[in-house]
Amino acid sequence: MSRHAQENLVSLILLGLFGLVLWLCQDFGPRARLIPLPLAVFGIALTVAQFAWHNFGREDARPMEMISVDTSAITATGEGRPRTERTEEQLGQWGETGAYFIVALLVAMIFAIGIFPTVFVFTAAYLILTRYCTAVQGLAYSAALTVSIYLLFAVALEMQPYHGLLAG
Repeated sequence: MSRHAQENLVSLILLGLFGLVLWLCQDFGPRARLIPLPLAVFGIALTVAQFAWHNFGREDARPMEMISVDTSAITATGEGRPRTERTEEQLGQWGETGAYFIVALLVAMIFAIGIFPTVFVFTAAYLILTRYCTAVQGLAYSAALTVSIYLLFAVALEMQPYHGLLAG
């Protein structure tokens, strides 16, 4: 089966899945449809657009490279075999223990202070401590993310957020 046929088959399967979700959520109540219905409609629209772009696009367009692999990142051992374990440099100072600690900290913060303060504090701390952006930018991005999550869940979906154990 050619790559073109495979992509068309995957598109048709996705259309079927999104159509099934659309059909199944018709039996849900109006509030229960708030998430699956827009996702199904949006998924169908994107899949149809991709299908049309793939099948009716320009024939003279260069094929784009789907995956670009940086082979310099894969180093070899002294014997010439590729190295499979992670080096200390790749894992950083804390390694996997640090990753587990960060996830545990996130969960503990949600239980203690609630979801919205946790989103703000955790995101700001991550952006600032990793030096991804300046402190002002990190705080601005975190505030924008927190407000967007609040507007989506508390305002649009009318869900009651978890306020944490410290809220009483």
